[in-house]
Order: sequence, then C-alpha cells, then structure tokens
Amino acid sequence: MRRSAALATAVVAAALTLTACGASGSSPGDCDTGRGTLTVGLIAPLSGELANVGAGMRNAADLAVRQANDRCAVPGYRLALDARDDRADPATGAEAARQLVTNPDLVGVVGTYNSSTAQAVQPVLGEAGVVQVSPGNTNVSLTRGANPVTAPLRQYQTYFRVVATDAVQGPLAANYLAATGRTRVAVVSDGNTYGEGIAGEFVKQFQTRGGQVVLRQTLPASAPASARDATVAAVRAARPQAVFYGGEYPAGGPLSEALGGAGGPVMGGDGMVNPGYAAAGGQDGDLGTSVGAPPETLPAAQPFIAAYRAAGYAESYGEYGAFSYDAANVVIGAVAGVVNGRGGGEWSSDQRPAVDQAVASTDQDGVTGPISFDRFGDVSSDAVAVYRLVGGRWIPERTQP
Repeated sequence: MRRSAALATAVVAAALTLTACGASGSSPGDCDTGRGTLTVGLIAPLSGELANVGAGMRNAADLAVRQANDRCAVPGYRLALDARDDRADPATGAEAARQLVTNPDLVGVVGTYNSSTAQAVQPVLGEAGVVQVSPGNTNVSLTRGANPVTAPLRQYQTYFRVVATDAVQGPLAANYLAATGRTRVAVVSDGNTYGEGIAGEFVKQFQTRGGQVVLRQTLPASAPASARDATVAAVRAARPQAVFYGGEYPAGGPLSEALGGAGGPVMGGDGMVNPGYAAAGGQDGDLGTSVGAPPETLPAAQPFIAAYRAAGYAESYGEYGAFSYDAANVVIGAVAGVVNGRGGGEWSSDQRPAVDQAVASTDQDGVTGPISFDRFGDVSSDAVAVYRLVGGRWIPERTQP
C-alpha cells in the first residue's frame, strides 16, 4: 500500500518542529533511544566542482533522518547520518564505503551521485550486504550489466536507485532534437561512465530516427585547453545542427562557451542541468534533460520543500535533494519495518539481508513520485524533464511522461 498521505502528514509536522529547532539538529522528543544509534550512511561529492550537488543530497538525507527521529520511526533507537565525501572520485568513494561498513550499526547507504563512483562503491557495499539506494546514478550498466539488452545481469542485489536511467534520458534528448528538424548532430563525451553511457544511448536513438552523427569525439574533462580547441575546430568543420555533450557541467559549460553557438545549441543530460552551467560558460539556448519533474511543480514535494526551508540549511536542495530525501526514507522505512517486526526489536548486522529484501518490496509514494523497484533495482517511474537555458537559468519546457 502506498503511504503518500502519511508521508505528507509526517513532513508537515516535521516542518513545524524544525522551524523551532533550527538547522543545528532536533531532539527525538519523548522517544526511547536506550538501545543506541543506527547509522544511515551517505556517499556524495561534498567538495570539489560538484559540491553544490552533494550538499543538497546531504542536507535532504539529514532532514529525512531528523524527521524519522521526531516520529520515533525505529523505537528504541536514534538514527544518525554519517556523510562521507567521495570528491566525485571512484577510489575515494570506495574508501568511504570501506570505512562505513566497519560500523555494525550501519543500516544502509544513500548515494552515490556519479555513476563512475558507484561502480567502485557497489562491490564494497555488496560484499558487506549493505543496501545502497542512489538518488543520482543514471548509467544503465549499474543495474543491468554490460549487455543490458541482449543479456541483462544484475550483479549487486543490494543496489537500487530512485531515478530514471540514461536509457530514458538519452533517447528523449534524441527524440527532442529530431522533432525540431535537426538531422545532423556532433557528439562529444568525457570518457567517463556517465558521459559515455548517455552519449551512447543518445546516438542509438538519434540514428534510429534517421539522424546522422557527423562527429563522435571524446574530450576528457581534464584535457588541456588545446584539446578543447581541437574539438571545437572539428565540430565547426563537421557543420552539425546541434552538439550533444555527454558529461558534467564543469566541462560542458566551457565547451559551449568555446563553440559560441557554432554547430547549434549544446544539449546534455542531468549532469549539465545545474545552476553552475551558465557560470561555467554555458550559452543561452542550450538544452538539457534531467531525471524527474522539477520538485517545485509537484504537489507531493511541497511539504518537503517547506520543511527543508524551515530547517535553515545554508545550501539549496538542488537537483537531487528531493531524490536523496526519498532514498533516505526508503532505507529508513525498510529498517524500521525489519527492526519493528522482530520480537525483541533489536538490531544486528545479520538483519542486513532482510533490509535489502524490504527495500526491494518498497511500494510507496515519495515526494518525487511513485517508488517501487523492478527485479534489477531500477525505479518504476521514468519521468524526465527537458530544460532550456534562458537568461543563465535552466527553465523546464516539458516533462515526459
């Protein structure tokens, strides 16, 4: 049974509590927490160029944890968030995961944001049996392996995500450009897991629509300016009607600026739809897709937004805050059901497989939409929005479906 009404009521109540308590923390009220503390982990980029994304993820997960304490979600226990910085680096993320799993009271992990980091974190959490719910990973192979169409294979039963994959984003971008009459597109990607994945999905669908990829080039985000200049020259020579970029906004913005509109607008995925894109050089008229509908347009997300603002966090919840809030609540709901379902109500790390199973059985309404998972761990909802950069701001044009 879906619990949207209960969730909304809890969020509204928590918003009022947080207004009084402020962002420094809230007490669990009259809850009995004598049995100790259970930890919800988070792995996200909390420093570096993507820190604005990670901050929103951390704050939203923190809000979910504090609200859970306010309503005594796990009787006898206090919940605490242990947020670790992965710096958008796979090796750093894997080390963060190794540190987290040494805690026997770790009940689950929210994260990661980057798909390449997820590839390093998945095996660590999987071996420990710790459930992982990602609010940002979109690469298809994370749930369906290297051959998602011909031989899909789920490697980690502990891994789930609450966002649509690049198998939805890439084709939607291709269909959008094709519908505008563009038949010639240049494709540039950064060589990373996310960038290559979404670019590949875009290419397949664009060619299916009869379009021509006139240039396919890899430009690492760390490449020197001379390499970017060479790519710009190649794009200009290919004379496309649009450029699709597979990568993140810190490198996508400078590429767009260097192109200066040559070859038409630059279009990318959710890694581009960030407030920092324009500051990095993104040009008005550029396009992007992002997972889910904008939270501001969703009635179910309004209590979350109100509670987040009342909490007084210094940073915006950003593009992935609402998803992180949902991911944290999925973990919390699962562990609450497992602990509350035991006769003695005691947590032990041998209950982690039961938490995995409880997450797999999730069927509820989150603030971003319905949440349930297929046999691969992918969320049932596949909403994706198309944005246009106008006056330096990403403005949503439409959401599909």
